[in-house]
Amino acid sequence: MVDATKTSLNALQRVVYTEKPIRVKYLDQLVYSSSVAIRGSGPFNFSINTSPGQNLSVLSAGASVSFSGACSGGLDNLFCSGGPLNFNVSSSSDWRLIVQSVGKNIFLSDVSTSAYYLGTGAVNTGRTGRNVLVGVVDSGIDLCHPAFKKPDGSSKVLFLYDLATNREYNRQQIQSLIASGNCNFDSLGHGTSVAGVISYIARDADLVVVKLPDQMTDADVMQAFDYLRNKKDQLGRPMVVNVSLGYNVGPHDGTSLIERKIAQLSGPGFVVVVANGNDGGRRVYGRIGALSGSASVDIYSQGEGVIDLWYSGGTLRGEFCVGSSCLSASPGESKTASFGGCSVDMKNVYPSPLNGDGNLRIETNCTGDLTVRLYSIGGTPRVDVYIFSLFDAMELKNHFLDDGFGGYLGTVLVPATSPKVISVGAISSSFCSQRSYQNLGFIAPFSSRGPTRDGRIKPEVVAAGHCVRTPMAGFQSYRDSAGTSFSTPVVAGLVALLLESNPNLDVDAVRNILTSNALRDSAVGNVPNNLYGWGKAFLPPEAVPGGGSPGGSGGSSGGGGGGCNSASPDLYTALLALVLTAVLRKRIRRVL
Repeated sequence: MVDATKTSLNALQRVVYTEKPIRVKYLDQLVYSSSVAIRGSGPFNFSINTSPGQNLSVLSAGASVSFSGACSGGLDNLFCSGGPLNFNVSSSSDWRLIVQSVGKNIFLSDVSTSAYYLGTGAVNTGRTGRNVLVGVVDSGIDLCHPAFKKPDGSSKVLFLYDLATNREYNRQQIQSLIASGNCNFDSLGHGTSVAGVISYIARDADLVVVKLPDQMTDADVMQAFDYLRNKKDQLGRPMVVNVSLGYNVGPHDGTSLIERKIAQLSGPGFVVVVANGNDGGRRVYGRIGALSGSASVDIYSQGEGVIDLWYSGGTLRGEFCVGSSCLSASPGESKTASFGGCSVDMKNVYPSPLNGDGNLRIETNCTGDLTVRLYSIGGTPRVDVYIFSLFDAMELKNHFLDDGFGGYLGTVLVPATSPKVISVGAISSSFCSQRSYQNLGFIAPFSSRGPTRDGRIKPEVVAAGHCVRTPMAGFQSYRDSAGTSFSTPVVAGLVALLLESNPNLDVDAVRNILTSNALRDSAVGNVPNNLYGWGKAFLPPEAVPGGGSPGGSGGSSGGGGGGCNSASPDLYTALLALVLTAVLRKRIRRVL
């Protein structure tokens, strides 16, 4: 068996199938904002219908703005008595405004011009995540950052577990570390930023942070899940787990080991929220339907990566070529080769013990133009092609699926493909870059798109993620961050608010609440779809029992969608019947 320190699978005593750990990568950073965006060009006038006690603030880019009517104060802090608030925009070119609201949710029906949703309404729910645990599976945390300090001076971090050293710090030990200044357990900074976003949405939730090894694998992430589920059970409190990482290797249909682990642990009061990924603008997924004869998959490579092909409805032989040098593998064969200084590991597994399909996996560090030739040797297999590389070193040259909006379908990462998680995409939500300015209110160019390999819609919802203010590890300051890594903790924070009201909600109930209350505008279009899911994440007070906004009331959420197929694979049913020799588990040569 494999080393128990490297994988949590050994704890599942009857499991007899293993596979080598898969390196995972942290998703790029992104941002979030709130309320609505208004876009225009040249001079313009519009109004917003306000309510008594409503507080508005206006952020402007590219325009000078004046106002009159039912509100007083400055643009950054308007207090409203109720009635129309009129704006005059003076500009000779394109401009953008973000209007934020506290005390009453703002909806498109309140605005006399075209607008786009940005915010979640969390501030107006009256909930703060009290008595809820938030699990953060990430690169660690800077315990001394003020983002994690409670009003009484104590830390929001209840436990910190360092997976590499197998050491757990409780709150008392954490307070001692803070007092001594020995605080920064996050050399990458990613986990600190992610945890900071959650703490902003669910301000009274307690954080349980799992620091992953720098050279992490999927097995490490599964071990983190085990730790968090045990902690939830020990403390008898509901928990939402944020997972802002992923990889593009595996069947993408809910049957991978990490997805089965999530399905096994998921239950009342234990909900996992996962980033959809940041590959929406890259050609990392392709499809060949009903292959008869042969087909070529062309790839451009600048470094090391994995080409992972899954096929069903027939069998095939694969051939990997660099120039005139080729290596082939039929079902059941494993081959290795060296082509003029680059290496190739090639394995054709049929049937896969995960789902019964075929899997042709090629690991290589070859560069330049690469070709994978596929030959049907039985039936007419459908083939799904996934490309995974840490530094975006590989991309498909053919068979990719253009989404018609500048991105590519099928780019959602594992484990966001699990039917037992809430998957989150990102919208452009601030002015941190020219690209976010141009796309304000629309899907972020990098946000990964669905569907899953078995045809399910992903993500469930999208949230602000381009750009969000996040805490910086090692500093007492903040920065703009961008990525589905940061739209995901926005939604994880919303789930914490829901669990505060009902600690027994499971992932299916949470999914139904989020999708049925998601906001739709002209950017979102018809739902569900594989860019926005069921729409933009939003919680009206009525969606959070016992919630409510002091000084105001909520409004219509603008409609939403229903749930989605949430049938979960059963870990034991799928694996216990298999009598296989454990394959050698070795690390992929680089973090992928």
